[in-house]
Amino acid sequence: MTQKIGVKISRAIRDPGASFDPRVWLLALGTFAIGTDVFVVSGILPAISDDLGLSLSAAGQIVTAYALIYAIGAPLLISFLAQLPQVRVVTLTLGLFAVANGLCALAPSYGLLMAARVMAGITAALYTSTAYSLAASLARPDHRGAALAAVAIGLTASAVLGVPFGTFVGQRLGWRSTFWLVTLVSVVAVLILFFIPPTNLPKPSAAPARLASRFAPLAKAPVLLALLPGLLWNTANMTSYTYLGASLAERHEPNAVTLLFFVYGVGGLVGSQLGGRLTDRFGSLRPLAFCLAIATANQALMGITATNSLTIAAALVVWSVTGWATFAPQQSRLIAIEPQNAPIVIALYHSTIYVGAAAGAAIGGVLMEHAVPATGLHWVTAGLLVVALLALGASALTLRRA
Repeated sequence: MTQKIGVKISRAIRDPGASFDPRVWLLALGTFAIGTDVFVVSGILPAISDDLGLSLSAAGQIVTAYALIYAIGAPLLISFLAQLPQVRVVTLTLGLFAVANGLCALAPSYGLLMAARVMAGITAALYTSTAYSLAASLARPDHRGAALAAVAIGLTASAVLGVPFGTFVGQRLGWRSTFWLVTLVSVVAVLILFFIPPTNLPKPSAAPARLASRFAPLAKAPVLLALLPGLLWNTANMTSYTYLGASLAERHEPNAVTLLFFVYGVGGLVGSQLGGRLTDRFGSLRPLAFCLAIATANQALMGITATNSLTIAAALVVWSVTGWATFAPQQSRLIAIEPQNAPIVIALYHSTIYVGAAAGAAIGGVLMEHAVPATGLHWVTAGLLVVALLALGASALTLRRA
């Protein structure tokens, strides 16, 4: 089967009218597996907690470990792979990612599960960074954005399909089955990627990028201030989202929880597309301010809306749309501030996403250890979103005065 796919792709590669190499779509299989792995933990966290005899907050720290190692691993390690063929890097790292998830499924203890999540975070970071770079190099210059969007669709598709199904599998067959599901998807993607024909693939870089150059933009105040709101709103969202499955389970039946995660995923799919359109029409600052303001009000009302299935479904859609809609305008804003270092500032922004995820999971866990229930974390999220909105305003004023 994989050989037949390779033959079809070989024929498509010779089509000069294609806006980008069709092999780009195969890279989305990997981001689908990684996206499912990232987001599905929220849905199975109560089961992990019960099975391993952990508090919910302690179980949540596997999200912190994964996100933190992802954030650090991408800028630190990717430069060492620059001289290797990118198509083999994505195959190798996704294969190791599959192994890591298999180890998660087999982990008999909290410590071994944590170690497996660290391995998964490192390999996911290396795969994602290389996949986006490979996609850009397989596209015509005027269609690189479309190629990058093709890879990114795996993440949004995982929120719509992978997470609800993974949650359902975890509820019916146990949380280990969810990690086996991610392993299976990863293995299938590896087998398909392995048979990508080597025709017209980009050559490896002559030399790895200097590590210092990856962090140089952080020495510039406008860039640092522009990154700060993103760090804050990702921290805010993950403070609540990490424990969303537990919060929903307190008030809704298991089938309803699965459906609500699906609704959240649909909102993300809409938001990721809406953010780009709003940016093209209104610039980057106004969509960001609008999304943060709406998200703050939505979180403040979550205590009321969460009590009914219909109202929480609507609230989750708003939450997801406003969250995913920030990606395009934030990246556009960073590129406009530091155009000469666009790839670097985008990589740094992706690092802030995962630093925020790690911080949010940790904050939520600490608060629950001190008598704040999972259902009350929305107030913390709302407060952090207000701070993010203020930081965005400070960033805009700084740039205006410069």
